[in-house]
Parts: sequence; structure tokens; C-alpha cells
Amino acid sequence: MRKSLSLLAAAMFGGVAAFAAPVAAQEDGVAGPDFTTATYGGTTLWVGGGVQFLSLPDIRFVGKGDPGDFRRQKNSDSDWLDFGPAAGGGIETALGYWGNARVTAAVKGFWANVETDNSTACRNTNCVVVDPTGTALTFGPPTLVTKTDREVDYWGGQIEFKFASAEPVQVRPNLYRNDFFLVGADIRGMDQDNKLRGHFGGEPIYTYKETLDTTYYGGYIGFGGEYTIPVIGNVGNGFGLRTFISGRAGLYSAETDYDGRFAFQFVPFDSRLKQSDDELAFIGSVSLETRKQIGPRSSLSLWTDYEFISSVPKMNYDNGSGRPTRIEDDSVFASRTMIRLNIGLGPTQLYEEPLR
Repeated sequence: MRKSLSLLAAAMFGGVAAFAAPVAAQEDGVAGPDFTTATYGGTTLWVGGGVQFLSLPDIRFVGKGDPGDFRRQKNSDSDWLDFGPAAGGGIETALGYWGNARVTAAVKGFWANVETDNSTACRNTNCVVVDPTGTALTFGPPTLVTKTDREVDYWGGQIEFKFASAEPVQVRPNLYRNDFFLVGADIRGMDQDNKLRGHFGGEPIYTYKETLDTTYYGGYIGFGGEYTIPVIGNVGNGFGLRTFISGRAGLYSAETDYDGRFAFQFVPFDSRLKQSDDELAFIGSVSLETRKQIGPRSSLSLWTDYEFISSVPKMNYDNGSGRPTRIEDDSVFASRTMIRLNIGLGPTQLYEEPLR
């Protein structure tokens, strides 16, 4: 947790420092129309909060059968009902022209926390518990109950450059307005703290704790534009709603650190195991924004990111017969929805009315 906050803070501070001079220089300038999600001739700040949905690989720790020949029990049940709070913020400012393209730079970040708990029972059979270093114990009836608590911090920080058409484009019947190209550098992390507590015959029998932290370093490219979703009559224009869609795809170095600690309560035994792993990961996302102007220099947005992450770690634990504990990976989907307040800096109106 401390490492993730330090990395996120460093990324955000470095990005803000890099653009501090351009922002200060443009606050006294003349504002221009809002062609994309940034305001040319000015700077836009945004803050938001909402909810993060995250479905991670299941934890499979307890076994049913005989040591060395058993099937794993699913001790955590991850699904799309796993959600928690999310927050984010950013700053976006105009840099000028590059050829015929208007260029903006943005520094942004997010943080989310998802906690889940689950209780599973192994009954009427042999129940096998193997600590990550290989020592196994077998339990028969009565029931072995395992309580699993999982806490995940998902965070990220990005520096992004946007290249947009110099003038807005209008294609009747107002379906498409403009487009832009994106390129960015990204750091994000997924830090897991997992705890399993086993009870046999109502008495505590074992405790297993692990941290499973993955940091992603990489870059991405993307594209997007402003579109009008067809509605009945003129309802959309009447409400002054604007819709933006963008997609991003990038390659990342996924660096995973695992630290597992195991202890039996009734047996003088405890162990600790550390491992690391590096993988190449693909992260793709689609972002949808619906924006409503609420003042000359402010607007509200409903923003949703849909993400696919090709490599998220999961542990394959020792089976008690010589196959060691190892880090594996799986792909996951995630979704984050936030209400964002966008505030333009400058002396004059920063938003124009949408094209009709």
C-alpha cells in the first residue's frame, strides 16, 4: 500500500511539475471553444468520484482428497458484484499547434479500493491444507471452514497528449463532430492483501496471509471523437448533452511481488515464501463520457472506463507432492464509473454551445 501511494504520488507530482509553466502562462489568455475534452487557450481541472467494479482470479487454497492428489476448493468467489469506491483527478492544458493539429497535455490519476469476504466449508471428506513451502496436513470430519478476506487497491497515473483537428467538423445529421489521436505514458498498480483463517471443529487451526502486488509500466495509443447518440426528436440537443467516445491500447511490463506467510495454531509451525515474476501485459480500454455544461467555466460529466487487462497474477500453491508454489496469471475485466466536475481556468467563458 505504501509503495503504491508513493509511486502514484511521484507520477502525479512529476506530471504536474512538467506542465506548471504552460498552465500559468495560459491563465491570462483568451479562451477559445471547447473542441474536444480540453479547452484551448485555457486549462481544465477535474475531480470525480464513483464506483469500481473488479473481478479478480479466484483464490484456491484448500484441497479435497488426498495429499498430492486433490482438487482445489474455491475459497474466494470473484464476480461482477465485487465493487468499491473510486476517486480521480486531473489537469489538462493547451500546448498550441503541431502542424495542423491542436495539441493538449493532461496529467491524471485514479484510485479505487475493493474489499470482499467469503466463507467456504470442506466437509464429509479429507480436507488438505498445504502451506506454500510444501508442508501438508489432512483433516477429516468434522467440517473445516475457511474464511477469506481480500482487499485490493487499484491505482494509476498517466501523462497523455491529445492531437485534435484544428477546427470542429460537422457532418449532418450531427452524428459526428470531431476526432483526436492519443498517446500516453502510464503507471498503474493492483495491490492485493489476502487473509485466510481456517477453523476445524469450531477451533482456529491455521492462518495464511499474502500480499500480491503488481505494478504496470507502459505506454498506449488511442483515438476518439465527439458523437451525437440518436434520440427521439430534439431531446439530446435540448438538454445540451455532449457525448465523447475514446479507445486506448497499450503494452506494459507487469512486475509482480508475492509474499506469503503461513502458521498452524495447534502445531509449532510457520513458514514464509517470497517470489517475483515479470510478464508482458496488454491493457485495452474504452471510455464513454456524457457531459452537461452547468456554467460559463464548468460542466458535469458521467464518465465510464471499460478495461481489459491480459495479465493479472494468481497463485498456484504447492500440492504437497513436490510441485512448488508458483505465480501464474489470468486476464480480467474491470469497469470504473465516476461523476466528474470539470472547472475551466481563465477570465472568460471556456465552453461554447454544442453545434446543432
